[in-house]
Amino acid sequence: MSTASPEPVPTTRVARPKSLRDSLLDMGRSLGLMLAIMAFVLLATPARGLIFPDRNDRMPATDYSDVVQGFGQVTHHPAFAPVGLPSSWRANAANLTGSSATNERLHIGFVTPGSHYAGVDETAGDGAALIADVLGKRGAATTGTATIGGVAWDVRFSDRGEMARTLFTGGLTIVVTGDAPAADLDRLCASLRPGSA
Repeated sequence: MSTASPEPVPTTRVARPKSLRDSLLDMGRSLGLMLAIMAFVLLATPARGLIFPDRNDRMPATDYSDVVQGFGQVTHHPAFAPVGLPSSWRANAANLTGSSATNERLHIGFVTPGSHYAGVDETAGDGAALIADVLGKRGAATTGTATIGGVAWDVRFSDRGEMARTLFTGGLTIVVTGDAPAADLDRLCASLRPGSA
């Protein structure tokens, strides 16, 4: 008979299911790692511009002189263009729409201090249609007048609740509107000067 002792039996670990707490901790670590990688990519690489665009990316400057000149050539009426606005105003839109002198429209838009918007629209054609297109139904009614630079402008409001100024002069209808304060809209109105046709 042998008195040798039996070989020890290795212990086996039985896998137990993860608890909810362990699962949530794993997900939290994974999400944290992904957030750290995304933050690095967005803040330390050229993709930074997606989160923090510089001023030129947000509001591209637009030269509206060609649009003003083109309006005069098509309509044979000099467009009223802004002159002498502060450097803090930045033109960011300028276009002509239409195909003839009777339906040509000019639009120039500005970003004003505080990231507000002010725009001027003009036509030598149907003024009521321009007002309706720019201001909506509510713009059909005047709510008073404002004397700006010695000129009486009609005061209106758009369907969006934005204040507007309108003027009928020299065969043109001019609409000035935007979410800028009334003082800025008045400044834009006062800056308008006729160009050459």
